[in-house]
Amino acid sequence: MKRTKLIASLCALVCVMMMLLPTYATEMRASDQITRYSIDVTSSSGEIDIVVSVRGVGVSTKLGCESIEVYEKSGSRWVLAESFDEDDPGMSNYNALSYYDSISCDCDPGTEYKVVVTIFAVNSAGRDSRTHTYYVTGE
Repeated sequence: MKRTKLIASLCALVCVMMMLLPTYATEMRASDQITRYSIDVTSSSGEIDIVVSVRGVGVSTKLGCESIEVYEKSGSRWVLAESFDEDDPGMSNYNALSYYDSISCDCDPGTEYKVVVTIFAVNSAGRDSRTHTYYVTGE
């Protein structure tokens, strides 16, 4: 009786492991151009800090931030306070594996801000981008 339960438990464990193994074997990536990326937006000491990291699939022709737009809340509207694009200094790298940058913008304590960050990568397979929106309050 104990032996039957043991064999059944081992068979169940082997089946579960067989289902999990293919998951670990596949490469997880965002697209044919972007392997992984991270964006972090925080506020402290009168500044909004935006930290961006992008890793391409192999060497990318160009990768980095396509745009960063910082909006300030004015009443019930969002008003563009500052913006950057991929052609601004430090916003992108050419013929690189990865991109990393930290950008700071002035902010007023207690004011609400919306930060829209678009990252991108270009390689022989084409161009891809990802856009994320973050809300922070100035400190």
